[in-house]
Amino acid sequence: MERLDLRLVEYFVAVAEELHFGRAAERLHIAQPSLSQQVRRLESQLGVTLLERNSRNVHLTEAGEALLREGHKTLSQAQHAIRTTRAAGAPELTVGFYGSAGNDLLADALRAFGGRHPSYSVSVRELPFGSIDAILNGEVNVAFTRLNPGQTELEVEVIAQEPRLVALAVAHPLAARKALTFAELADESFITNPAVADHGARPPRWLAEQRQHGLPGRVATQSAGVMEILTLVAAGHGVCLVPRAVAHHYARDDIAYVPMEDAEPAVVSLAWREGAVAPALAAFIESVRELAARPSGNHSPDRAR
Repeated sequence: MERLDLRLVEYFVAVAEELHFGRAAERLHIAQPSLSQQVRRLESQLGVTLLERNSRNVHLTEAGEALLREGHKTLSQAQHAIRTTRAAGAPELTVGFYGSAGNDLLADALRAFGGRHPSYSVSVRELPFGSIDAILNGEVNVAFTRLNPGQTELEVEVIAQEPRLVALAVAHPLAARKALTFAELADESFITNPAVADHGARPPRWLAEQRQHGLPGRVATQSAGVMEILTLVAAGHGVCLVPRAVAHHYARDDIAYVPMEDAEPAVVSLAWREGAVAPALAAFIESVRELAARPSGNHSPDRAR
């Protein structure tokens, strides 16, 4: 089988595009005499004349024009093969996050992990509230969530926790309070996230918590995004309990965030598919554990206890 040296094709394409051996040599960072020699070598291998040369001009022959067209395709295909092969050989990891769950730890975790494992390819994906399908089907290897262990069929590890506040429109009668309790919100309607189906068929956590405090669990609406929730709150459509990270990262003039004295803390957890701990995933989980174990103050969520 006849073989074509891709390096020689690259040299020829540079000359064919520049129509000048000197400029092509500068572009390729090689000496001009060497470039001329390599092009002659290619012509010898193919048994055709690719370039007509004289003291002042370089012109493509018909064969040269054909090789220029095919050479572009060949070099492009070769680069695609290189990229595809390298991607197949490099460990890949897709990290998901739900809303504010990744606000304070995700970026630091990616930096720490990337510093230790620069050869790993990492992508990030925001996930819709109420669905764990992307984790279950393997599209996402691990996700920053607000899930508790045992709540779903996923493996879940709590890595941090943080206080919860109630978001109210600034015009709300309770917006100026220093703190509130569930009893004081008994007449309110709540904006909630779509709930992930509980593995044990129990009611959603937000509903169980409200019933524990004697509230009926009145829902104004459900919303699948932080900004959508806050817009509805600001418009006076309801109130919403949010983790502290939301108040920190989504400060708004039209919303008041009031601490809740008797609300359970929000958790930040990692969730992944059971039995799917590949080396890249194990390394990422360990990086997050170490980050979360640093003294509080290095990041907003408090270390899980």
